[in-house]
Amino acid sequence: MGKIIAIANQKGGVGKTTTTINLGSALAHFGKKVLLIDLDEQANATIGLGFSQELLDYTSYDLLVSDLEARELIYHTQDRNLDIIPGSERLINLAIDLFKIDNKELILQIKLNLLKKNYDYILIDCAPSLGIALENALFAADSVIIPVECEYFAYEALPLMINKIHQVQTFKNKKNQKLTIEGVLLTKLDNRNIFGYKIIDKVKDLLPTKTFKTIISRSSHLQEAPMQGKSVLKTAFHSRSSREYRELAQEILENNNI
Repeated sequence: MGKIIAIANQKGGVGKTTTTINLGSALAHFGKKVLLIDLDEQANATIGLGFSQELLDYTSYDLLVSDLEARELIYHTQDRNLDIIPGSERLINLAIDLFKIDNKELILQIKLNLLKKNYDYILIDCAPSLGIALENALFAADSVIIPVECEYFAYEALPLMINKIHQVQTFKNKKNQKLTIEGVLLTKLDNRNIFGYKIIDKVKDLLPTKTFKTIISRSSHLQEAPMQGKSVLKTAFHSRSSREYRELAQEILENNNI
């Protein structure tokens, strides 16, 4: 049975999509079968893996609002062992479209329960929001990765995300379901700026046992890879960014024994 990990932070620009793409590629590189679910209306994970929204018949919007099964919405990427359910701008209207639906926060959980046996890992790329799409992701997930940029405002926003996770944990615990923090992932570290290291220390003080050892540095390779519709492992395998995401994947594999 696979593990579902939501990659979430209500703060934008912290590296959620970059992490989803490159962690997924790194896990696939190590022989794990991985599914990415793009739950962001900007669909950057979809674009970053080489898909054009105009050419897609189905997206994650259909996963949440239609009777279609998740397996009918899967597309294969250029990475072996890496599939995706792409995102869509139609997710903007999700809250309105699900307004009258009972237990709407559980839709994704129900849909993905049937898929977990087919994948080692399912990674959910969440929009920078605390809305219904994020709630679906958290109720479906077994754990959460919280990317935090090595800058002050991102650090200040971290408690809000943790509180949201705790709220969902309370509900899930009543049903004997678990939601854990897989880890806080520090991102966009500028090695030339001492302030970034101060943020690292603050995050480690706040969550000493839940902060990944791996830190993702700022890199032009990470900026360039989406323009080619590929992960950094495909465009610059020997780069520092590729190595860091492979190290993150190894850290997760060691923690989960999947």
